[in-house]
Amino acid sequence: MRAWALALGLSVAACQAPTPSPAVAASATAEPAASASAAAAPSPLPGGVGSRVFVVERETESLGVYDLSTKTYQASRITGLGNMRHATMAFSPDLRWGYVATRSGKLSRIDLGKVERAGDVEVSKNSIDIAISQDGRYVATAEYQPGGITILDAQSLAVVTRLPAEIEKNGQKTTSRATGVVDAPGNRFVCVLIEGAEIWIIDASQGEPKVERKLKTSTDEPYDAMITPDGRWYVVGHMGSEHVSVVDLQNPDRGVKEISLRDPKKKFDKGAPVKLPHMASWAVAGDSVFVPLVGEPRMVVLDRATWAFKRSVPVRGHPVYSVASPTGREVWVSFSGEPHDAFVEVIDAATLEVKKSIEVGGRIYHLDFTPRGSHVVVSANKANRLALVDATTYTVVDRETVNSPSGVFGVWRAFKIGL
Repeated sequence: MRAWALALGLSVAACQAPTPSPAVAASATAEPAASASAAAAPSPLPGGVGSRVFVVERETESLGVYDLSTKTYQASRITGLGNMRHATMAFSPDLRWGYVATRSGKLSRIDLGKVERAGDVEVSKNSIDIAISQDGRYVATAEYQPGGITILDAQSLAVVTRLPAEIEKNGQKTTSRATGVVDAPGNRFVCVLIEGAEIWIIDASQGEPKVERKLKTSTDEPYDAMITPDGRWYVVGHMGSEHVSVVDLQNPDRGVKEISLRDPKKKFDKGAPVKLPHMASWAVAGDSVFVPLVGEPRMVVLDRATWAFKRSVPVRGHPVYSVASPTGREVWVSFSGEPHDAFVEVIDAATLEVKKSIEVGGRIYHLDFTPRGSHVVVSANKANRLALVDATTYTVVDRETVNSPSGVFGVWRAFKIGL
């Protein structure tokens, strides 16, 4: 998300995650030479691994593949992945594997060279986020049900450890939903507990991964989180709050800092958003952090060094997702609610003003820059469209028909902290 599933009204089930059956475990570790699905798969893509963008086709529970070098798309290339709402994807550092966590609790491994599934395992009843350790050894999934973090061996897909999000609330023992899991320097994972209002730092650097630190947030219901590109700051948003929680991962003993998103000079009208922000929906560009606000037609700009409020940037609608150009010169923003959700607005990171509005297609769900910032890949769910936008001319240079597109995941995410 960059997202968010609180709007789906799912309840927490205080139960243990299911243990994979022998048959499932076998499918996770084995790589069949010629399965029926592989035999029926489309011919290999013409481009190399580095040119591939995996696109979530939400309603068909599959991944399509867009090739940047040839501007071609293969629909439903990888099928049978489970509930793909808010599905996220991580990549191994050597670009051998991709990993997909789904809302139905299935973790699937993708062979990036062959572009086909290479094992899957049931890790929970409901998974919401995924991360891979910096050494590529572990994959961590954050779960709504039963609640907590499951860490698996990236090669065998065997469960290494389960870290239940056990909390006490109103005198009763229960479990909390976990979300916002990211990798962090020192071969660590960081996540947040929604009902528990805690930030967990998990050490996966030696031996069995374990929770080494739990930090309480003063604001309830943390629901969204991101880590800055340098891996230093973990930033958490809260449901219905005008504050974010910030942890300095270099100095976690300093605790959690609460930052206000209020504009001291102007009051903005609030409205009900059509959807909640996507995971990692805050962008870092230059010396600023850009925060989309739920239900307000503005972006908040914070100082990257001090986290002090800098200013508001009025935008056309309720912002949902923002992504910074690799150049650090621009931030591109998507919106919720018609007619604004068909547009992307471009904010100049130096002047902190909107410089361009681009119409792409109804209900934009996700966007991402190519590694050097030349193009932006955009999914428009209602329009059933994947678009490639030239980031210099701001023109759509390619349009592909895609069934219910959602997340777009380029393999270059393997080389970025927190992705």
